[in-house]
Amino acid sequence: MELTKNLTLGIYFPADTTLHSLDPRTKIAGTTCLIGLLLFTNNYTAYAFFAAFALGLILMAKIPLGFALRGLRPMLPFLAMMWVFQIFFQKPEGAKVVFSWWLLSATDAGLHIGTLMTIRVLLLFLMTTILTLTTSTVELTDGTEALLRPFQKIGVPAQELALTMVIALRFVPTLAEEAEKIIKAQMARGVDFDRGNFIQKIIKLFPVLLPLFINAFRRADDLITAMESRCYSGGKGRTKMKVLKLGKNDYYSWIVLLAFAAMQVILIVKILRPY
Repeated sequence: MELTKNLTLGIYFPADTTLHSLDPRTKIAGTTCLIGLLLFTNNYTAYAFFAAFALGLILMAKIPLGFALRGLRPMLPFLAMMWVFQIFFQKPEGAKVVFSWWLLSATDAGLHIGTLMTIRVLLLFLMTTILTLTTSTVELTDGTEALLRPFQKIGVPAQELALTMVIALRFVPTLAEEAEKIIKAQMARGVDFDRGNFIQKIIKLFPVLLPLFINAFRRADDLITAMESRCYSGGKGRTKMKVLKLGKNDYYSWIVLLAFAAMQVILIVKILRPY
């Protein structure tokens, strides 16, 4: 069972491209705007346009398409479950039944809503993956802190919050590697994770969770000790070796983003009505 092989979230893919060189504030704020726009997308044409834009970003960043899409593979079973639940349990008034089995009945509205939600989650995850593939951990920390700094006036600890978010993101590949080691150790002791039905496979994963949580807390304790030994005391009074500055490519990227957002809004509101 190869977990780290299909993991792309939280991994930085170094390359010399315009997208990599953008200010992290531009990439973080732009991704946030795209995710917000994605939440209001309500038809297949708009989703296709959004997917084409995401594909353009991947090609622009010179990221192998197979590598960028590989991280979606572990999500497919959960998305399939979500899709099935939407099909059978979304029954708005006036919906037409297209399939029935025993006590369950699928409606055309459930099929439509389930498909749209599945596409939305896939694109949301893909946009987050593009952000982490093109932005290093240090840049993510600096960019998030800079964007949260205005909220310090109302008591928001910008530096601490940014560091916490980035550390959590950075721990994703680390915990996946730990889980893979534990699963392989269990398999060496005779546990077969591929046999049995879905419920049996889930039950077999419980012995993996306990040592995984223990290792996660151990790593967190080691990280705290390392930060304290370096006299880390929060963001107060800290300075930056590299000051973030917006370049001309950042302004050009915002023009492109606004043009895309305008087209997306037209597709959402003007051209096709929601289901």
